[in-house]
Formats: sequence, C-alpha cells, structure tokens
Amino acid sequence: MADLTNDIRDRFPDALKEVVVTPGETTLVVEAAQAKAILRFMKAERGFNYLVDVSCAHWPDEGRIDVVYQIRNLSTREQVRVRAALPVEDPSIETVADLWRTANWLEREVYDLMGIMFMGHPDLRRIMLPEDFEGHPLRKEYPMEGDDEWRNYLPPEESQP
Repeated sequence: MADLTNDIRDRFPDALKEVVVTPGETTLVVEAAQAKAILRFMKAERGFNYLVDVSCAHWPDEGRIDVVYQIRNLSTREQVRVRAALPVEDPSIETVADLWRTANWLEREVYDLMGIMFMGHPDLRRIMLPEDFEGHPLRKEYPMEGDDEWRNYLPPEESQP
C-alpha cells in the first residue's frame, strides 16, 4: 500500500491529508475537492475496478459529514477506503456514477438518508423515502423519539398503535 500512497502524493500533492493503516485495511483521508480525481486515478491506473460501497458518517460536534468510498482491486484483492470530509452546512461532492455504475444507487441512498448532494449525478432523487419526506433520518440531529410523523406514511390499518 505504501507505493499507492506515494503515487497519490506525487500525483495529487495537496490532496492526501492522512493515511490510516490497520491490519488488512487502509483508509486514505483526502480533500473533498479532489476525491473524484483520486478515485478516477485509482480505478484507471491502479486497477480498483469495483466500488464496494458509498457510505457516510455525521460528526456534528466537529461540523462535518464524511463521505466514505470502499473500493477494491479484484485482481490483487487490495481494498481501500477513501474518506472525504464535507461541511454540514453545504455537504456536496462530485458524483462518481460515471466511474462506477453502481454508484448511481449508492449515492442516491446517501443523498436520501444523509442529504449529501452529489454534483453531476444523473438522477439524484430519493430512493427509500417518499418524495415529500422532510429531513435526513441518519443525521444525528434527526429526532429519535416523540416524532409520530412516520405514521403519516403507513396505510390506515397500520397507523394505529
């Protein structure tokens, strides 16, 4: 993995903020503005041809939301996590749906549940919740108790406690 991180440092001098290595796992913390370029490089030149997942983590005390890409090179079995921090006020990042087709659905899920805008996405709309649903239920500020709004989305026979 050291050669990969050196290649990224050489190619994107200011983009790699941190490298976290644990047994069997490497996380590259990158600048959000250059995340897509790094992911494109890793796919095209380093063979990371499989997007395993796109997920998100909300850190309200730190004022950020991390977008996390899990990618794998199926030939070498290398797996890398690429993480980019976004501000809570305007969480947006470029789509990678043009690099990996499966990102289309994965980014829609993250958009729906966390409110991340994937700029350039071909069909960014809710995938799990109704279009008129307000908020993003996986963010930490979303109410966990006392909100019976979900009952509005159930058929009448199921809405009674």
